[in-house]
Amino acid sequence: MPNFENLFNRLIQNPQFFVSFFVGGLLCFIPIINLFAFGYLYRIVKNIRHTGSFKMPEWDSFEQLFIDGIRMSLIFLVYGLLPFTFGFFILSLVLPGIGLLEHNIISSILKITILVVFCSAIYRYQRSQSFYALLDFKLIMKMALLYLQSQGVVLLACYGLFYFFLPLYGFSIFGALLLAFIQTTGFFYQLELKKGLY
Repeated sequence: MPNFENLFNRLIQNPQFFVSFFVGGLLCFIPIINLFAFGYLYRIVKNIRHTGSFKMPEWDSFEQLFIDGIRMSLIFLVYGLLPFTFGFFILSLVLPGIGLLEHNIISSILKITILVVFCSAIYRYQRSQSFYALLDFKLIMKMALLYLQSQGVVLLACYGLFYFFLPLYGFSIFGALLLAFIQTTGFFYQLELKKGLY
């Protein structure tokens, strides 16, 4: 399975990384325009998903970037925003009087869980680029659980990166998603080669 330290070193040593990170981070500050950045992340996942190799793609084919950004946003709505909102609502009903510290811990655990489910859904979707693939909730949850059991600490690193850059939230979002997508896609790709699960 891909090693996070090696992956991170390869990423920052890539001559295109800093330009792509800067452009993607800036785009993430602007609603609607941020869809281009999400489309770029989608393109990175697609490259790894189909070739098994990591490279930073070019910022071109802007119409396709925008369409891919919309796809990613729709998947995030179903497998990210809605589960987080629902989960937080349920927790507030079950634990109505929790303090700020407990609230932050529960919120962090929920966000990390949602992140791996979202990454799993993106990987599943890209096999056929059919939204019907997203209806296989059981398989997507199984993928997320396998990843959490094996590589859960990586998501903690991504979450830490997210908070490190949080005052510059565009870079925070883009950087955390970039690392999470590359790591999870590499993990699932290797697993698929060995077991043919997805």
